[in-house]
Amino acid sequence: MAMSSSIFAQDDFSLAHKMFEDELYEAVIAHMEAFEVRKVPDLLLEADAYHKLKSYEEAAERYTQVLARDEENSIALQRRGAVYLELGQFGWALQDIRAALRLTPMDPEANFYMGNICYDQSDMRNAIKFYKNSLEFRPDYPEALYMLGAAKAMNGDKNGASDAFSDVMEKMPMAMYNLAVLSLEANAYEQALEIFNKVEVHDFFVQHQEFLDSDFFFLRAEAYYYSGEKQSACLDYKHAANLGDLEASDIYDAVCLKSKKKSDRKKREMIKIEL
Repeated sequence: MAMSSSIFAQDDFSLAHKMFEDELYEAVIAHMEAFEVRKVPDLLLEADAYHKLKSYEEAAERYTQVLARDEENSIALQRRGAVYLELGQFGWALQDIRAALRLTPMDPEANFYMGNICYDQSDMRNAIKFYKNSLEFRPDYPEALYMLGAAKAMNGDKNGASDAFSDVMEKMPMAMYNLAVLSLEANAYEQALEIFNKVEVHDFFVQHQEFLDSDFFFLRAEAYYYSGEKQSACLDYKHAANLGDLEASDIYDAVCLKSKKKSDRKKREMIKIEL
């Protein structure tokens, strides 16, 4: 009888894991909460589901339950640290990630999260170091490569950032947007324009229209303007202004309505990956 119960439990966990892979996170939580007894892998999967849903307090609580049973569980430590970072609890986040790195110094995820902590604290030199560590231990780690590009961009290494974003663009389309921004900052206006136009029709951005916001139309307007396509630039400045961009409104009024020379372009921050 005990063997039969064990088989059922394994089947139940396999089902929950399959639902997680299918991104049915709410279903995972409901399934797990029906378990009479939850073991460490069950609690960890439930915590990860809350994490994916951005229910950070619930995720932290489940990771803590895992650590109450297995205090040296590196996965729970590093992921609770990531959750604490999302909650703005930097001290607790740093403590957890450091503990995870002591236990598993070559763990790519632990190094990635330490990179994120450094990035959030504007310590780009160390962020780059930990992202490189992460990629050394797991070469196929698109999130680490993306954030390496972001950290290099913030550290002034535009060429290195462009290389990283170019390499990860297929797996993480947001890198395409950042590559366009870098091209614009490098005064490669036609290249920036080409990439911005690809962004607009890319399947990812068609499905996530929130990224095609006032910043997008302002920046593409800049690329149009400095490429000598004033009419297209004015259309995008107007679109950005309609979306609430005050600078775009001023430029549209000065350049498109009164034909005055516009002021120097404003630099917009790089788009940061959601962690």
